[in-house]
Amino acid sequence: MRAFFHGLVGVIACVSGTLLHAVELIGEPQTRTTANSATIQWRTDVECGTRLQFGLNPAVLDRKAEGGVTRDHTLQLEALTPATKYYFSVGSARVRLATGSFTTAGGAAAAAPQPSLIRRVLDVLTPDKKEAPSVISSQAPPTRQTWGHIDSLQDHFERHGGDFSSQSPDDYAAKAWAFLQRARAENLPMKLDDTDGTLRVFDPATRVFGAYNGAGKTKTFFKPDNPTYWQRQPGRTVKATELRFFSR
Repeated sequence: MRAFFHGLVGVIACVSGTLLHAVELIGEPQTRTTANSATIQWRTDVECGTRLQFGLNPAVLDRKAEGGVTRDHTLQLEALTPATKYYFSVGSARVRLATGSFTTAGGAAAAAPQPSLIRRVLDVLTPDKKEAPSVISSQAPPTRQTWGHIDSLQDHFERHGGDFSSQSPDDYAAKAWAFLQRARAENLPMKLDDTDGTLRVFDPATRVFGAYNGAGKTKTFFKPDNPTYWQRQPGRTVKATELRFFSR
């Protein structure tokens, strides 16, 4: 049965008036990209609706574009991020015909962000600041060892993975783990909630926020939109050297 359905990839049903037509994709979808846009074209053997879904993860195509009923389908996507890989599927409102991916061209927006004024001042005041230990770039442990409640990971990834251009839930969890390691190495601002043992960490330069349980496992990881979010977080201020129970 599985082989039967697999053989139907590229063939869908499309309603035109009262007639039911089998629709087939002719060739592969074609893409053209700039730093902030992409044009995707594909052709079907009969007229059918036009729909394209896309996103930063092949399993989560959470953005959509649509067009009219035609054989020659063309959709243009705007306001994309430079030097970023996107995944997409093409077809109609009923069924997907094909999947693919494209990468936008590099541009000025893809350059590394400039440090904030506060960060530049601190660098001047501490010219002999050492580089963070290599543990920051080391491979993260398995996700189940770094994420507190594994059942919540998919939801957090879908809501916040885009903040870090994460390609998968595991990639998102690894970046959350790496943030805690960097926070310890660079002595980023931290607050410890003595009521439940939650450690909250914030990077003023990048606006990244992470919360971790008493075992150092991630509870959440994102970039708050509210500029006063960190100031309103509960807990007493602590330094990385005080966190004996947060092993790396």
